[in-house]
Formats: sequence, structure tokens, C-alpha cells
Amino acid sequence: MKYCPECGKPVARESSKFCDNCGAPLYSPAPGYPTTLAAAPREEKSPFLASLFSSVIPGLGQVYNGMTARGAALFAGTLAGLFLLLIPGLIVWLYAIYDAHAMASKMNRGEIPFMPASAARMVLFAVVAVFVVVVIVILLVLAVMSAVGEMMQGIGTVPGTLPSGFGF
Repeated sequence: MKYCPECGKPVARESSKFCDNCGAPLYSPAPGYPTTLAAAPREEKSPFLASLFSSVIPGLGQVYNGMTARGAALFAGTLAGLFLLLIPGLIVWLYAIYDAHAMASKMNRGEIPFMPASAARMVLFAVVAVFVVVVIVILLVLAVMSAVGEMMQGIGTVPGTLPSGFGF
């Protein structure tokens, strides 16, 4: 099978002048040279790196595998699970680690199409994920501080009387 030299996707017709997937020109060699397209260099994903990325931030391994929407869904699922109950969040997080490893392995075996990693998407995903977690932690701390403040105001007062220190 012939592949596009730019995106690596299979070319349906050898007579095509442009790739159906990315639109890159499929070069015509000079006269006397073979007219077949060269096979795309085989790229591979590291299942270890995919697992490691998802261990640090749930879904980052999927972004490394080129599956950004899947990574975002697993990140959101992990947060929801951790917020509702700890165990469901940990289960989703462990699944994200397993899924990142499995998808990288399947790409390497050719069972699913290879999707290139985008360093910019990985960095953006990590920054957004950290920002979301920081905002959630700040909101939780503020909620706890507010609840503690209300409890502290209620200590030592008898309903219907003024707290001590109001000397009338």
C-alpha cells in the first residue's frame, strides 16, 4: 500500500496528485525514476510514556496518543468521580492509565490508525487541567473557610442574645 509522505495516511489511488486526507501534493519524480510513492516511515508511540502521562494528569496519555476528546472525557470523569466519591474517581483514573497504554500499543501494532502527538495540545491540556484543579481547590477552601467562620460565630452565644463584647 502507498502512503502520503506528509501525513502518512494510505493513498486510495496511486494516480492521485494530492492526498485525500491532508491535501499535500504527491510529488511526481523526474523522468526515469520510479513513480510509486515511498512507504511512510513507521512511527511508534511509547506505551510507557502514554501511561506515565495519564498517571500524572488523567487523560494526558490520550492526548499524547492524539485522542484529545477522549482525554478530556477521562479527565472530566476522574474529577467528577473524585468529587462525588473517591473510589469512582480512582477507578476512572486507573482506566485512563490502562487505556493510554492499550491505545499506544494498538497503534504500534497497526490495529488502529496512528495519530500524531501534538506537543502544543499536550501543554495546553496540562495547563487547562492544572488551572481547573487549582480553581476547584480554591473554591473548596473558600467553602470550608466560610463554614468554619459561621460555626465559630455561633460558639458561645445564646440564641436571642448579643455575643459577649457588646457592652451596652
